[in-house]
Amino acid sequence: MGEVLTASVATPAESLRRQFAEHGVVVIADFLDPEQLVLLQQEIDAHYGPLVRERFGIDAVSQAGIEMDCEVIVWDPVGEQVEPFLTLAAEPRLATLTRDLIGGFSAPGSLVMWSVGGGKGQAWHQDSPPDAPSRFNLNRLFYLQDTEFDDGAVVVVPGSHHIGRISPGPPQEPIPGEVVLTPRAGTLVFLHGHTYHRVTPNVSRRPRVSVNLRAYPAGVPREVTRIGIYRNAGYDFQAGKQIER
Repeated sequence: MGEVLTASVATPAESLRRQFAEHGVVVIADFLDPEQLVLLQQEIDAHYGPLVRERFGIDAVSQAGIEMDCEVIVWDPVGEQVEPFLTLAAEPRLATLTRDLIGGFSAPGSLVMWSVGGGKGQAWHQDSPPDAPSRFNLNRLFYLQDTEFDDGAVVVVPGSHHIGRISPGPPQEPIPGEVVLTPRAGTLVFLHGHTYHRVTPNVSRRPRVSVNLRAYPAGVPREVTRIGIYRNAGYDFQAGKQIER
């Protein structure tokens, strides 16, 4: 554990596949070009701008976010047919890299994760129960701005997708072997949904944004992510309630 592959779109497919299988995370630097960054950020600012002007009322945060120490506001621009997110979702390079990692796949919808400065971040979790190793989602995380540690770093435990359920414990307590990522603007992070991951609290005064175009291996339904596994509980997002982990 403790290793992350930093690669590029030119990295041989076999190398990407091997490293992702071993570590459950691959970082692709400079995937988005400056024009894409501007267009995507403009849409995000237009969508979330009213929330900023209203000083980020707590009612805007989902109940799941409150209960599970994951203070984010989620938006699905692909589902709402918003350009340029549709163009990004159909990006041939993205499809090629995804197939290199998991083979055939489906990619319904999107998750823009937005948190205000001063927020809690996201507690340690797995995106779905790891009881069946082949039933997982692939997070494809894009960063539109440089993300400093104070904005909310991405923390992962490479190789943990082979271990099983995350152990009980505090939501942000460090786990041995963890790796801290502070992605630069344009970075794409591929993250296996069973890999232990968290986002540290956003203690800056800047909103923090990531764009997740999730993908699912062929035959794995989107509903696999209905139940998230946190350190001390599970959460059923469809029913809107905590469950036994």
